[in-house]
Amino acid sequence: MPGRIVLYGATGYIGGLVAREMVAIGARPVLAGRDPGRLSALATRLSQASDGTELETAVADAEPGALRDLIRPGDVVVSTAGPFVRIGRPVVEAAVDAGATYLDSSGEPPFIRQVFQEFGPRAERTGAVLLTAFGYDYVPGNLAGALALEAAGSAATRVRVGYFVRGNIRTGTSAGTRASVAGMLLEPEYGFRGGRVVSERTAAQLTSFEVDGNRKEAFSIGSSEHFALPRLRAAEAGRGAAPAPLTDVGVYLGWFGRATPLVHYGSAVASSLRRVPGVRWALNAQAHRIQRSRAQPNAAAKIRTDVVAVADDAEGRRLASVHLTGGEPYSFTAPVLAWAAVQAAAQAIRPAGALGPVEAFGLGAVGSACAAAGFRQAR
Repeated sequence: MPGRIVLYGATGYIGGLVAREMVAIGARPVLAGRDPGRLSALATRLSQASDGTELETAVADAEPGALRDLIRPGDVVVSTAGPFVRIGRPVVEAAVDAGATYLDSSGEPPFIRQVFQEFGPRAERTGAVLLTAFGYDYVPGNLAGALALEAAGSAATRVRVGYFVRGNIRTGTSAGTRASVAGMLLEPEYGFRGGRVVSERTAAQLTSFEVDGNRKEAFSIGSSEHFALPRLRAAEAGRGAAPAPLTDVGVYLGWFGRATPLVHYGSAVASSLRRVPGVRWALNAQAHRIQRSRAQPNAAAKIRTDVVAVADDAEGRRLASVHLTGGEPYSFTAPVLAWAAVQAAAQAIRPAGALGPVEAFGLGAVGSACAAAGFRQAR
């Protein structure tokens, strides 16, 4: 029997998009969140848009007791309720305790690191599977990085992944995304250097990528690729191959065009203020105000996205590069997250623990899912 899918945060912007995608491909998720009125209204709209079957709803605050009552062994839990650093921990904790499969739409580096380093070992013991950052942040980079490493062969020891947009990113994001960004300004970042995850204080850097013949700057960020791509290379060695181990994985954000260096140094200044009394409270309050506005992206923004991965050997010689291109982030996140939930409900994912998308589903399946959601290799 397929597992039950529980969509927590269903009434938010991205949660609503994911719910519609799930229903469109035949899934019947339990719509979960804090507001019974909005949950009921969403269930009615989805019922009218499909076969008329009313979806089940569940009211649960983001606190451990309610979530443990909601989440059962064998469930597939999809969390779209952010900011994740502030309210996401109870959901993943409840999923781990139940031995459930967990997915989320988080793009928040500190939360992603917690899932892999803190909750991953616990999930291995309970049989839970954790798939964090399963949307535009950061499935395309995992796919591009894996494809670049495959093309480069066993000599590759370094891979860099860059995320870029074309269009007005400021008006093309939701209130939830902007609230998450505001909440991240004081949080420490990280990278994968010298074969281990390190604090971004010692790894922060600017770099550039070639995108359609132009050099574009980007600054380093924390992401799931830092954990997932080294695991893929280690798995190759476990199957009897003899590739060189990955020593460096860099992930970079180039959303801001010529202003990218200024944004990078500005965020460094902001992070230095984390110990100043009142600053964290003020930023958290601002993030809360942004989120309560429930502002949606401007459909006229016409965002396009590029993800580039470059694999090098130990001497810095380029061995392979991959360029993926797609539409705006939300139009990708919703269908790929719905696809992953349905796949996870249909068959058990192994091994248990915190996994990257390619390790969980395979390179071919992830590539096909990304293509169906609008992300393909550029010609």
